[in-house]
Amino acid sequence: MNKRILNSQFAVYKNWPSWLLLLFACFMVYLFFFVGLTLGGVGIVLVSSVLYKFSSYTFFEFINLFNNIYGELGIFSFSAFLLLIWVKFVEKRPFSELGFSTKFKRTLWSLIKGWSIGFILFSISVITAYILGGLDFHSYDVSKATIFYVVTLLPFWLIQSGTEELLTRGWLLPLINHRFHLAVAIGVSSTLFGILHLVNAHVTFLSIVSIICSGVLMSLYMIKSGNIWSVAALHGAWNFSQGNLYGITVSG
Repeated sequence: MNKRILNSQFAVYKNWPSWLLLLFACFMVYLFFFVGLTLGGVGIVLVSSVLYKFSSYTFFEFINLFNNIYGELGIFSFSAFLLLIWVKFVEKRPFSELGFSTKFKRTLWSLIKGWSIGFILFSISVITAYILGGLDFHSYDVSKATIFYVVTLLPFWLIQSGTEELLTRGWLLPLINHRFHLAVAIGVSSTLFGILHLVNAHVTFLSIVSIICSGVLMSLYMIKSGNIWSVAALHGAWNFSQGNLYGITVSG
């Protein structure tokens, strides 16, 4: 395993008791996540309130232009931005310790490899469920409009999934590992990853357990790859394939 991403230094917390740091880290994940989403929503309303004056739409009609999956996925970038500010100005750490690589070829390969693995894994799950009678095939649509819609969603799924990975795997996991055993870091970060999805529609106990287990898998993959791009792409491909290729309600 490539454990380079686990060697992050957290000097700002060196005098903190381990139990307090654990609670603080878990709390901050939720703070970054929900405050970021709130700021994103407020930002859309504020921008809309200005731009709608130059359009033929009413205010609420203009806001509804953003009330779609592009807006729902795009506002996750606000949560990522809050975390990056914290790491840069409070922890005073380089972004490379979050798993970012500045080498273009390596980043591109990580994205392609992660996306391919995510697509293959979910496709295997769908095929297995179909063979066992758990899924039914209804119809498909390959019109130009649908293809354009699906393709343009790719970067937005990467933003949404990448933000969740950045919070739970890029920041939280190495921080907990800094004071505790790696197994504890993987377990806590994966559990919080599952709890973040309690707000999802139609959530069940089984779906949360499934998300937690997938979180363990993604943690191991991130550690093996040594960067955040690969696991963000895997996660993004899973959600993209689930919702936009196979038409199944996205759970995480």
